[in-house]
Amino acid sequence: MKRIFTYYKKDCIYLAGLVLIFSVLAFFRLGNTFAPETFYTASPENRDIVLDFGDYLDVGSVSVFLGHLNTRHFSLSAFNEVTGAWEIINGDAVAESVFAWNRIDIGYRLRYLGIVATDDECILNELVFTASDGSYLLPVNTVEYPALFDEQDTFSSVKTYMTGTMFDEVYHGRTAYEFLHRLTTYETTHPHFGKELISAGILFFGMNPFGWRFMSVMFGILLIPVMYLFARRLFHEPFLAASTTALLVFDCMHYNLSRIATIDIFAAFFILSMYYFMYRYFQKDSAFCQTDGAAAAYNGNFLPREVLLPLALSGLSMAFGIATKWTGVYAGLGLGILFIWYTITHFPKGKVLRLFGFCCVFFILIPLAVYTLCFIPVVGYTPYSGLLDKVISGTRYMFDYHSKLIAEHYYSSPFYEWPVIWMPLLDANDAVSENLVSSVSCMGNPLIWWVGIPCQLYVFFRWIFKKDKKAGFLCISYLAQYVPWMSVSRITFIYHYFPAILFVILMMGYTMAHLRERFSWGTKAIAAYLAAAVLCFFIFFPVISGLPVDKEYGLSLRWLKEWILVL
Repeated sequence: MKRIFTYYKKDCIYLAGLVLIFSVLAFFRLGNTFAPETFYTASPENRDIVLDFGDYLDVGSVSVFLGHLNTRHFSLSAFNEVTGAWEIINGDAVAESVFAWNRIDIGYRLRYLGIVATDDECILNELVFTASDGSYLLPVNTVEYPALFDEQDTFSSVKTYMTGTMFDEVYHGRTAYEFLHRLTTYETTHPHFGKELISAGILFFGMNPFGWRFMSVMFGILLIPVMYLFARRLFHEPFLAASTTALLVFDCMHYNLSRIATIDIFAAFFILSMYYFMYRYFQKDSAFCQTDGAAAAYNGNFLPREVLLPLALSGLSMAFGIATKWTGVYAGLGLGILFIWYTITHFPKGKVLRLFGFCCVFFILIPLAVYTLCFIPVVGYTPYSGLLDKVISGTRYMFDYHSKLIAEHYYSSPFYEWPVIWMPLLDANDAVSENLVSSVSCMGNPLIWWVGIPCQLYVFFRWIFKKDKKAGFLCISYLAQYVPWMSVSRITFIYHYFPAILFVILMMGYTMAHLRERFSWGTKAIAAYLAAAVLCFFIFFPVISGLPVDKEYGLSLRWLKEWILVL
């Protein structure tokens, strides 16, 4: 009893420490807690904005904070009091990014400025004018457009991820906002549950960078105890569980995906959870097998409810995973293989059909129900009025989109480049000053991902040649996240590999367990390696966190020729 208590105490200390460390790092400079939220709608009825600066001034630029409609076009004109006519300064000025500051150069001496939105509808949250010398200008007739000039203090002359959206936040963060305000949704290429989760953060903290990233951070944190519990059950020791989980905590991609309002961290959480509960199912069966008279127990007193709970939780996790992103389907195929393999080989034939019946509910009916319900926010204010109709048409659209997508992106990369981090993804890059740059790069920790490759080979060896079932579980889990991408023809990015990396980390834990078991110096070697991995994380920390850093430092981290971590 004393030993169990000691282990429990160690587990709490290790897990609490890892969660605390990551939480501090993840919330550090997550984003501003404020942004313009009141808005002016420019429509065909009131598309003209006429501003009076009170005198002739050298107007250098205008910074426009767009609402939820992207790529808005404007015609800028100055009024000539001599001729009594408007002179066009820029007939096609463009502001592209939603919920972010967009700078439009003017460079004209004027008193009256006319801004005409040339789109059918344009949502403007705020306008901030600067003179040619960089000083701020405020029109004298702001009372005519109160929503455009009531949040001037939210403006920052330095545009970074702290002040607005970055990368795919312009899709997922925007759609989350649209859910809350019952607007027609823009992003419909993925199921909606992940964007519904993002909307919860916006609901509590507002439509600002902190608000739309908050739920990503929370799920990045929640991923840590799931990894710890998984490793604890696999390797049975608090030290090994903590060592394995530390690799997740200090992985650069886990950090990156936990700080951006996209759906990938949610999908990863549900994928790891579904496999964790499936392994719980394996262990629950093992408990029966380890007792004397197991056969008699199976044939007589065996109660399916003893194994149904982990299966039900695995199926529910899969349901939320699929409702977040279709990668949950890939993961579900791996679950199916594991379940069938283990059930057929470990359970009496008379109980197999009964288990399969329950699993039709857990892994088919419940996922279908959850997937259907995640479409509720888009019913009633779209061209499709019925829920079932929206599910069918929306799913068909998603399939057509992803199967027929023809696009190019500089930072895209094929599946075979992911394990070696050949092409990181630059989410954001902004000049803070002449020498300082704020960069947010999506990449793995090199000392984790690269060391993970020989660990994978070792685990596959153990599965194929030693028939190690634990190794087999990890290998099948990994392959289910990775192999499907080999047949995907559309452009892909390195973050698509992240669910697979979760199982690479568990493979590394498996390798560490064997190293510790077989060599007296194993514990010291593991500790030294973890220290090196943590050091590597902090070496790259400035270019994955957006921390302003000297550009030369960012350039010095170009360990491979394709690595562009700063611009």
